[in-house]
Amino acid sequence: MVDIIETEEILTGLQDSNPNKRNELIDKLTQLRNSDIVTYLISLLKQDVIHWQVKEGACKALGRIGDKSATEALIASLDDDNEIVRYQAVNALGKLGDKRAVPKLLSILQKKEEQLVRSEAVKALGMIGDPSALKIVLNILKKEEDRFIKYHSVTTLGKLGDKRALKELQKIAKTSTDDRLVLRALEAIENIEKRMNKLKVVAG
Repeated sequence: MVDIIETEEILTGLQDSNPNKRNELIDKLTQLRNSDIVTYLISLLKQDVIHWQVKEGACKALGRIGDKSATEALIASLDDDNEIVRYQAVNALGKLGDKRAVPKLLSILQKKEEQLVRSEAVKALGMIGDPSALKIVLNILKKEEDRFIKYHSVTTLGKLGDKRALKELQKIAKTSTDDRLVLRALEAIENIEKRMNKLKVVAG
């Protein structure tokens, strides 16, 4: 049972028309980090008839709480009809860092999904850091036109730390006219080179 905050208060609060009040409740839920609250929030994501703002708030809270027991419910929410819910589910999965989310996040990048959701999916993959994402993220970077997806792709490649991304990142650093993209590429190159140097030290 959710005994610290009544379930009715959660439902009502997450549907409040005032975004500040919704965020206050999400902050409260996050600070409590109560396992019963996590279970209740997960149950909200599984209800088809629940208002999208409730699901949005549940995703935000679960991401901030960081309990990986929410991973499967958040993965399922990536198929929600509402773009904002999908976006917040992706964001939460990135914060949880659970590799179980990687296949679904990669599939989002390869289908006709809203740019906002795809951009967040690339970012989440970097936060999770699974090396299996390398090939697809690198391919996205080469073909993608959306600048925000490019930004996050470059940063994610830096976090993955695989030297196979260096050639494309160096090309961007030398030829791109987008200063922000160039800066991110240089940072990514530096991260990869640092990782390579650490591996050399360990090996030698």
